[in-house]
Amino acid sequence: MECCLAEGELLRLNGGPSGLRVRCSSGTVWLTRGDAADYLIAVGDYFDVAAGQAALVEALKPAEIRLGELPMAGGVPHKAPIGLAAC
Repeated sequence: MECCLAEGELLRLNGGPSGLRVRCSSGTVWLTRGDAADYLIAVGDYFDVAAGQAALVEALKPAEIRLGELPMAGGVPHKAPIGLAAC
């Protein structure tokens, strides 16, 4: 699933039971997941949100992110339910 974010737009993500990969297709986004660290995700970079974890993403400029499944060990992907909430 692709999401387009305007500058300053926030999106709350839920890793669900299987986890979630957030990949930046354009722009730059800031991500925090409550671990006292901030993460910048630029074009081509990705960040994995662990199962059961929530994260907050903000577009630092207009951005597109792709949300998808995490690859499992052994290279076999699984379908991850994606939880989104507008902030």
